[in-house]
Amino acid sequence: MDQNPLGDDFSEDPKRPLDELCDIIVARHHAYLHRALPLIRAELARLTEPECAPARLLTDTREAFADVAHQLQGHLAKEEHVLFPALEALAKADREGGSRPALPFPTVLYPIRLMESEHARIEAAMERLRQVTHAFVAPEGASESCRHCLSELSRLDADLREHHRVESEVLFPLALELERRLP
Repeated sequence: MDQNPLGDDFSEDPKRPLDELCDIIVARHHAYLHRALPLIRAELARLTEPECAPARLLTDTREAFADVAHQLQGHLAKEEHVLFPALEALAKADREGGSRPALPFPTVLYPIRLMESEHARIEAAMERLRQVTHAFVAPEGASESCRHCLSELSRLDADLREHHRVESEVLFPLALELERRLP
């Protein structure tokens, strides 16, 4: 499977404006998650025990996925409604030669640290999902529906890894550097 399951080559151009990076993350990763989470949830709900034997596989997978989905929904909302608007305000101030705008927190470091801690919790929940599904490998005799669902979970895992990497290694350091530069 490709590093980025969406087929997009994320450009890590350090000159790319911060608001453009936020837009790319929302358009690629958040949009994918907003589409994929309900589809995977519905697919898991349709599966039956005989399709995904052994007996605990389906139950454990549903529980682990529900945890991941719940955490992601809150996380995406915080990024889209709190952090990214703040980063976009910083980018606008920089573009217009202004000073640091008033934000609902003393520094973007606070919401960034919160997002990083949530990334760690989401990654731990994904690790549990990987474990209960044996790294998304269908058991022998699994139905095509079960195989497809596990494939979608694997795609979700790959997208989350890239999503978190881009934010942690590209977006967050650029945001902190920009905030330091603004008067």
